[in-house]
Amino acid sequence: MSSSSSMNDSALRELILEKETSVDFYHEARQGVTSRREAIDELEDLLEFIEDDFRRGVVLDLLGRRSEAREVLSRCQHANPLCMHLLGKLLLEEGNSSDALQVLDPGWNQESHEPRVGMLYCEALILEGEVEKARALFDDISAPQDHPRICYLRGLLHQHEGEYREALDCYSNAAEGNPEETRYQFRLGYMHSLYGDEERAIEAYRMCQRTAPLYAHAMVNLGVLYEDADRFEEAITCYRMVLLSNPNHSRARLYLRDAEASQSMYYDRDKEKEDIRKQQVLQIPVTEFELSVRSRNCLQKMGIYTLGDLVSKSEAELLSYKNFGETSLQEIRKILNQKNLRLGEGVRSDDTRLLAVNGEAASLLGEPVSILELSSRSQRCMDRLEIETIADLLQRNELELVSQKNFGVTSLNEVKKKLNERGLNLSTG
Repeated sequence: MSSSSSMNDSALRELILEKETSVDFYHEARQGVTSRREAIDELEDLLEFIEDDFRRGVVLDLLGRRSEAREVLSRCQHANPLCMHLLGKLLLEEGNSSDALQVLDPGWNQESHEPRVGMLYCEALILEGEVEKARALFDDISAPQDHPRICYLRGLLHQHEGEYREALDCYSNAAEGNPEETRYQFRLGYMHSLYGDEERAIEAYRMCQRTAPLYAHAMVNLGVLYEDADRFEEAITCYRMVLLSNPNHSRARLYLRDAEASQSMYYDRDKEKEDIRKQQVLQIPVTEFELSVRSRNCLQKMGIYTLGDLVSKSEAELLSYKNFGETSLQEIRKILNQKNLRLGEGVRSDDTRLLAVNGEAASLLGEPVSILELSSRSQRCMDRLEIETIADLLQRNELELVSQKNFGVTSLNEVKKKLNERGLNLSTG
């Protein structure tokens, strides 16, 4: 990299130790480190010479040692508004809007109403659901309407109201105005993912990959997108990057294990298509076939309504029923042969019996949601919402699901399709 586009060791040292501190100081330091990854070693050396809490907090943050940075900045936040600003920003980047609000609320009300502090405060209010208060604050902030931070806040407000297309436009403007701001790129990536534009989502999340410190949430989401595209090596790299900066990140550790396991799994698409076809056949009502009155009455009394119900019975079970003889058995064999099925083959699978419809869909309610065989992204949404059974899922509506991270329209359609195959419908309320 040329000297014009990077910051050498002496320039970085001068910036950290000698430049007058301000809000811009943090951004200059961040860009200097981002543009030259080897600057991390220089920061480690500089750390022992820094006594000022704000500077020390900046360096610790850039090194990815965020728990230490929070501790240092917490000590000086009441005496130094710059510490309060950086601490609030750090907490928001970590997804901890509740603590950020506690930091920014007294700072905004007691200090000189610095616009950038107000913007962080407004962001925390929106994320905590205090939208009306956020709107009032938003109207009071004196900044150009096309400023990236203003566009970003406007996007958050649109997203909170479910106006996703408007939110996407706002995030796009914010990211275009300040591509280095990871929160803008993160939200932009999320909205693209929501609309199924995974290539653009990956592009936005990868912008966060180049920053210092690493934006863990963006890297986890990027890893999930890579997994969905069967790009497991790249997904593994994302999760390992997160764990390198934060060894205790539980989600990254869990997803890394899943991604590594997926590399050794073989996926047979033809078999999946055949299974889907067979499941559809098993749902065909027996009334669609020509049967004698005796056979039809016997099946009805035995509670057999679909081919799935029928193949769950053995020949011996049918013959043991009153008035069901060899003639009826031959009828049954004939209709099953038409569909390449045979009696008794469903005994080995509980899922076959679960496919019965015509009033029996209620039997599915207590079953685990895993029987839907959802994609990894959709299943993780189920886990986050603590949805364990089909009944739990049916108590949720479409908006609740779509509002979850990494759960977009594509995932919603997948869940609806899986439920419809079983005669169930998701609430749209």
